[in-house]
Amino acid sequence: MTTLPDTTAPALPGTDPAGASVTDPAGSTVPDVRLAGRGEHGLVAEGYVAEGFEEVREEFDRNLRERDELGGAFCAWWRGAKVVDIWGGVADSAAARPWEPGTKSLIFSGSKGIVAITLLVAVQRGLVDFDTPVAHYWPEFARHGKDRITLRQVMSYTAGLPGVRVPLGQDDITDPLAMAALIAEQAPEDDERAGGILYGPYTAGWIAGEVIRRASGRPVDRFFAEEIAAPHGLDMSYGISADRQGEVAQLQYGAHFLDQYTGFFTSDDPMTRRIWQNPIPFPHEEMVWNRPERRTGLIPAANVIGTARAISRLYSILATDATRAPGEEFTLLSREVLDDARREYVRKTDPLIDIRMVYGGAGFRLRSTPREGVDGDSFGHDGGGGSAHLAWPGAGVGVSYITNRLIAVGPDDKRASSLLKALARSVSRLGA
Repeated sequence: MTTLPDTTAPALPGTDPAGASVTDPAGSTVPDVRLAGRGEHGLVAEGYVAEGFEEVREEFDRNLRERDELGGAFCAWWRGAKVVDIWGGVADSAAARPWEPGTKSLIFSGSKGIVAITLLVAVQRGLVDFDTPVAHYWPEFARHGKDRITLRQVMSYTAGLPGVRVPLGQDDITDPLAMAALIAEQAPEDDERAGGILYGPYTAGWIAGEVIRRASGRPVDRFFAEEIAAPHGLDMSYGISADRQGEVAQLQYGAHFLDQYTGFFTSDDPMTRRIWQNPIPFPHEEMVWNRPERRTGLIPAANVIGTARAISRLYSILATDATRAPGEEFTLLSREVLDDARREYVRKTDPLIDIRMVYGGAGFRLRSTPREGVDGDSFGHDGGGGSAHLAWPGAGVGVSYITNRLIAVGPDDKRASSLLKALARSVSRLGA
C-alpha cells in the first residue's frame, strides 16, 4: 500500500507550532492551550486544544479514565484551523507502546466515507458518474441482471448486493480483483427484504474500487494516494505497507462488542449468512484485523488506516468546499459535486441489523447517524467499534476520532458522542 508522510504535522496552516495561537481564515486568533503530559498510567490526554475547546479535552480524559478507552486520538478543525489535536492511552498493550501523535488506527467502516471521497474525486475529474450503470465501466458486471445497477445504488446499499454468495475465508477478502470477479458472476438478492437498504460490510468498496480501476487505470489505493493524500499531505491510506506496521495501533475487543453480532454469526437465515458469516468479520477466537496481511491487503470498505490528524483534515477540506459559492475555486471538490453527494437518497431501516440509516448517493451517512453529537448538514461515516469521521459544513468543522478498543454501538459507548457534543457546544459558544 502507498502511505505518505503527514506533512501537515506538527506545524499546520494557521497554527503556531510553538503553541501561541491558531488563526482562522478570517484572520481572528484563538489562543492555544497546551495540555499536561501523559500523567500516571497514561490517563491524561496529550496534545493541545485552542482556548474555548477545553471541554473536549476533559471528555477525552474521561474516556481514558471512565469509559473503557484503551488508546485513541481526536482531532478537529474549525474554520480551516486545527483547534483540537489530542491523544492518549496505549497503542499496543502487549508491547506497552503508548499512543503517540503519529499513531494510526484501522477505521473499519469509516473507510466507506473515504471510498465516497475517492469516488467523488473521480467524478470531479470526469472519470465516473453516479447515475451511469456500473456496467458502462465494467462490462462483466452486467451479468445476471445487473446491467442497470448504478454506482449511486451501490453506494447507498440499495442495489441488492450486500454480500458474496461464494464461501470465503478470512484471507480471501484482501484480494479486490478476485472479489470483483465473484461479484460480477452473481445476481442481486431476490429476497423481499432486499427492496430497500441492505447494508453489507465489504461489497460496495469492492465494486467502487473496480470502477475506479477501470475508469482511471489505477487501483483505488494508488488513485487515493496520488490524487488526494499526496497533494494534501495526509498520513492515511487504504491498507499500509509491511515496513510501517509498527505505526498502527493493535486492536482489542471491548465491552460487549461481540455480543451485538451473536445473532448474525449464528443465524441460519441464508441472506444473513451471506452478509455476516462470509467470512465472520469479528471472530471470537482471534482479532483478525491485527494480522499483518489484513493490513497490507486491500479491502476498500474496511481497512483504511490513518491518523486522526489526517482524516479530520480531509473532512475539514470538504466542510470548507461545501460552503463555497457555486463556481468558486475549490480545494478538492466543487460545491456542485458536494451538493449532489450530500443530498439524501434513501432513509430506511435495514431489515437485518434493525438500524435506521440515512444515506446520500455517494456513500456518506448523513446527519451523524448513528453517533450522537452533531446534526444539521453533517456527513461522513462511522466505523465499527466506535470511531467517527465527518464534515459539518454549517459549523465549519472537520473531525476524526480513532480508537483501538472496539465497543458495541449503544449505551455502552459514549466516547465519540461525548467528544462530538463537547465540540458542538464549544463551537456554539464561539459563534459557529
